[in-house]
Amino acid sequence: MSGLSVRTVQRLESGHRVSYASLRALATAFKTDVDLLEREFYAVNQSTNEFVEIPRWVRLLRDRAWFGGPRWRRRDFLVIEALCLVFAVIPFAASFLLPEHARASVVRMFAFVPVVCCYLVAVSIRIMDKYKLWPGSENAPPEKPRTWRTVSADYTFMFGVGILGTAVIL
Repeated sequence: MSGLSVRTVQRLESGHRVSYASLRALATAFKTDVDLLEREFYAVNQSTNEFVEIPRWVRLLRDRAWFGGPRWRRRDFLVIEALCLVFAVIPFAASFLLPEHARASVVRMFAFVPVVCCYLVAVSIRIMDKYKLWPGSENAPPEKPRTWRTVSADYTFMFGVGILGTAVIL
């Protein structure tokens, strides 16, 4: 209908530039504006952040609702990360005050557990940032209302897991 050769159409479909006369002939065949057609063809080659493919393991963790409550916000993760750092720094600093080397080593090993937890929380924050999974963003599941019971249950669970993990290691 446009009178263009197959090779010209192939070049256009693959994202290569074609002459304005070829675009005008194609626009006439499609009964559209030449400038609009040109923008649509050449926009195909530009990258976009509209679609983000989320790995399956991240989707499984994202869809897990703890205690039936709302999703954790970025602030909750930052609070947990800060608390893990505090729980790591205090025992580590206190280990230098101990006179016995064996006890100091045990206390330093105790301080290592919150450092690992802090690292895992930091990785979680980066993953949530990368895939835009925070509550209110476009990839996040629908939110449930936050109550003091669900928030306190979430924090209690996390600290309980931390204490249990520390007890197991020691």
